Order: sequence, then C-alpha cells, then structure tokens
Amino acid sequence: MDQEQVKKVLLEMIDSDGKRGRKWFFPKNVDNQYKIFANMTLKEILLYIFPALLLSIGIGCIPPYSSIVFWLIKSLFIVCIIVFPVIYVNYRPVKYRENIRSKDFVKEFLDYKKKQKMYFVKPKNLLKD
Repeated sequence: MDQEQVKKVLLEMIDSDGKRGRKWFFPKNVDNQYKIFANMTLKEILLYIFPALLLSIGIGCIPPYSSIVFWLIKSLFIVCIIVFPVIYVNYRPVKYRENIRSKDFVKEFLDYKKKQKMYFVKPKNLLKD
C-alpha cells in the first residue's frame, strides 16, 4: 500500500466529528419477512385478506339478485371490505422507510398509549429561609 492510500483510509476512519471507526446505518428497506403476494406475507393474507374475501362472498350471496340498485349497494360494501385491509397492511406512513407499514405504526401507537406514564413532581423546599 502506498503511504497516500494509508493516509486516505485513516482520514476516512476519523470523522469530522472526531468519532472513530465505522459508520453504522440502518438501510431503509430491510425487512425479515418473506412477501408472497402484493407485498404481503402469508400470515397477513390469512389474517386480514382471507376473512375480508369470505365476508365479501357472503355479502354477494345475499338475495335479491335481480335488483341493480341492491347490487350497487352490495358492490360498494364489497369494495370497502376488501380495500380497507389491503390499505391497512400495505400503506407506508413514513415516506422514506419501506419497512414501516401502517399496521406496525398503529400497533406501536396503541402500545404507547397503554404504557404507564411517569410524572415528576417538583419537591417542596422544606428549608425556607
């Protein structure tokens, strides 16, 4: 190795902030789950999409079958029942993080709301002048 290359490598290791060593970062698209269909795992499909499809089929089987207005109302319900779980599973609330989905965001928010809050009270000054 050339002395200039060694200097260059050493300067890269020493940050301008004075930190030494490697720079650690978390990639924005890291996820530990296998996606099967439409960026959803098998568990998500079975928990959210499959029941929605069964409910939609049940609504579609409700008579009367000849009324166009009734079919329009049923189709509106069917579309809503299928679209809401898909959005819940696939929507990304944080624009630049592909691994954070609305399902995770809502779960984290609800867990935070349930968490016990800690309050600090200013102690009374017992020694008054």
